[in-house]
Amino acid sequence: MVDQANKLREMVRNIQQKERVSIQHQLKVLSVVSGKGGVGKTNISVNLAIALQQLGKRVLVLDADIGMNNANIIMGVEATKTLLDLLQDDLSLKDIIVKGPNGVDLISGGADLFYLEKLNENQQEEIIQSLDDLQEYDILIIDNGAGISKHSLTFSILADEVILVTTPEPTAIADAYRVLKAISIYELKSKVKVVINQIHDIQAGEEAYNKLLRTSEQFLKIELEKLGFVFNDIRVNKAIMDQSPIIIKDPKAMASINISQIGTAILGDKEYRYNVSNLKQFKNRLIKLFG
Repeated sequence: MVDQANKLREMVRNIQQKERVSIQHQLKVLSVVSGKGGVGKTNISVNLAIALQQLGKRVLVLDADIGMNNANIIMGVEATKTLLDLLQDDLSLKDIIVKGPNGVDLISGGADLFYLEKLNENQQEEIIQSLDDLQEYDILIIDNGAGISKHSLTFSILADEVILVTTPEPTAIADAYRVLKAISIYELKSKVKVVINQIHDIQAGEEAYNKLLRTSEQFLKIELEKLGFVFNDIRVNKAIMDQSPIIIKDPKAMASINISQIGTAILGDKEYRYNVSNLKQFKNRLIKLFG
């Protein structure tokens, strides 16, 4: 009886300790979205993760681009385990995390994210309990698929902030507006941060951002914030071909400098410390999504 009582007390202590960790640890969750493919969203996600790591943050990237997951290619690593393996092979979150460049880690979701909505209660509980491993990170960057989908909207709910990536092309701006409209209609976020990628000059970036801003102010209940511009740089394509993030391969490239500036802007935001989640809050959001 004494041994059994001691084991019970030890179990309670462990649960309480995990609860304290969940409440104390702060995790910034950034959901990166785009209106269409080809605007450099994944490249921005990966290089931004490295920029934030260089600024002293511990960063994990979740590749949530269903069926088109390629963050590992840009990072130059092989992702053999996915979220589905966590459940099927009784693995922990740590077991499916891939070590990436400059200390940035990666989880590959890919097509396996389709299974999340079909999980039974035990599997949902496994996912939620595995989130304790996130205490090793300060920032989680979710690289979503392009366009409006159930999963990109879901991860926007989970995130503390949404970053919309677009280019100055009219079709890209139009598709970016559709994403903002969906976020506004479903009241997922009151503010979205915007990155204009592949600009040829500052004027083009300003004009593209102002188009989104004017239309949003006129028709949507959502606030936009200009996070930064990234110049069109042929060295980016070369880095992708070499499977090496541009910010590592050529840190003096204009695109690398721009992305580093965006990382500094994110950390320097006066609301950064307040618009952040602890692990318990993040878990509770996930539980609500599971229903």
